[in-house]
Amino acid sequence: MQTITTPLPREKIGEIKIYENGEPLVTIPESKKLVLLHEHKYLSPLLRTSVRDRLVQGANSLPEGYKLLVVTAYRPITMQQELYRNRLWQMAKAYPFQMIFLHWKWKRMVRQYTAPPGGSSHQCGAAVDVTILDIENKRLDMGTSFNDFGEKVHTHSTLISDEQKKNRAMLFELMTNVGFANYPLEWWHYSYGDRMWAAYNEKERCFYGPLYEK
Repeated sequence: MQTITTPLPREKIGEIKIYENGEPLVTIPESKKLVLLHEHKYLSPLLRTSVRDRLVQGANSLPEGYKLLVVTAYRPITMQQELYRNRLWQMAKAYPFQMIFLHWKWKRMVRQYTAPPGGSSHQCGAAVDVTILDIENKRLDMGTSFNDFGEKVHTHSTLISDEQKKNRAMLFELMTNVGFANYPLEWWHYSYGDRMWAAYNEKERCFYGPLYEK
């Protein structure tokens, strides 16, 4: 099981060879175990077929009454462009000194939390941002929101409570048991079949690359 706590360099991930298998995007099916956050602006409920199948398998392994909530899945490049612009604005507001005087370092920090267009697992149809709902249909306490950044959002952060660590571990085990790889700087992000997945599983190649609108 993957237990990496620090991110791999983007250069290393970029070395992974892509052998695109042409698997289509398909709709994520909702069920009593798997639900979509329909009101989320950036939800496009599509994934590659094998990614969808593994997601369903993972959701079905949850205890009775619990559900896997999909917040985002596939993102077309236009959506990724908007998200990246939003992150730039957010990080500029949070770190104005670094943006002006240490711009290269600031830009690298931005990219740790939101990939630029063309570099996201979501654009491959290979990634999901997920959390778990309990028997009362409430989100388990994971310690942060999906919009946060910094050390507390890191999957294995030590800055959260024992209960929050337990909840993250539950999600981590569920997703990695069906083949997903976690991005260690975001407790909610899991991918399968793309460059990030291959790098964190020490593979030389992957089978999903970015999808571009025609």
